[in-house]
Amino acid sequence: MASSANPDPWSDLSNLASSDGGNADARTALLKVNAEMFVAAPARDRESIETFEALVLGFLPRTDAFTRRELARILAPCPDTPASILDYIARHSDDVRKAMPWHAIQPSSTSARRLLATAAGRLHLASQPDLDPEVLQDVLALGEDAVEDALAANSAVPSTHPAFERLLRRAHHRPDLARILLGRSDLGAAEEASLYLAANAERRRLIRERLGVLLAHRRLNRSFTLSEQDVGGLVATALSSDAGQLEGQLTALFDFPATTEWRMLETGRHRLLALALTALGVTRRDAIRIFLTLHPALSYPLSAMRELLREMRDVPAPIALVLVESILGAKTLSGDDLA
Repeated sequence: MASSANPDPWSDLSNLASSDGGNADARTALLKVNAEMFVAAPARDRESIETFEALVLGFLPRTDAFTRRELARILAPCPDTPASILDYIARHSDDVRKAMPWHAIQPSSTSARRLLATAAGRLHLASQPDLDPEVLQDVLALGEDAVEDALAANSAVPSTHPAFERLLRRAHHRPDLARILLGRSDLGAAEEASLYLAANAERRRLIRERLGVLLAHRRLNRSFTLSEQDVGGLVATALSSDAGQLEGQLTALFDFPATTEWRMLETGRHRLLALALTALGVTRRDAIRIFLTLHPALSYPLSAMRELLREMRDVPAPIALVLVESILGAKTLSGDDLA
């Protein structure tokens, strides 16, 4: 994209503003002429491209299918054609989508790089159905919430794609992203389990049922037998309200890596403590003592603690262990990975 001596050769589009419904043919003719001028221009700078984009997008809603099809034919081969124009045409013209393979109206590598330079451009790329793997990595590089949400909702980005693992990791810190991912139909059991804390009650039940079916085929599931000293240590630490120390004790009991991040007191993650105590075989009585003393948010209002106790009641220990492992991304000796 070079500088242009005439940055706005298609300014005649402004004449379209005076075209009423009876002058649809004139509007079509002017759009086609200006599209041809845009494509034929020896050079296009950023300002001229943005001007052309704004004017065409302003009048596309007033065009018919024939006009949109003609514009797609003219503009698609041009690498500087704003992707937003082609995207609008494709979304509002079934015949265009059927007549032209999507890759034919995708931005070129030059155009993609231009789109990567802006937040709006990256968001546009994230919603495309045929995103180049290298471009996908560049789209994710800035860690923008809106872009991650768009990629998570984009069924064209398969759960097997390497970038999807990054979305899952980000979802552990962003419940909204986790909920978008839970709306997908291609999640594996382990992926679903890792998003358990963001799921609603019905989805959590379905995740547990899926895990139960898988665990039924395992020859051996690890169980824990804590000593009185182990349990007493957990209760004593809770009494001192030292969440960091309690997390360290849990890490040691599960034999997880020392770098494991529990963050169990963060909003939305309290259920993780209930799952951990269940997996370790801590009794309901001792769990209550921990909930009551570790932090007020675990026991007040009373319904908060009831919810944690209900989690312990509803989740068998083997399933609780798999959930803890999946949420934390850590492994103990619980058996093979989930399919």
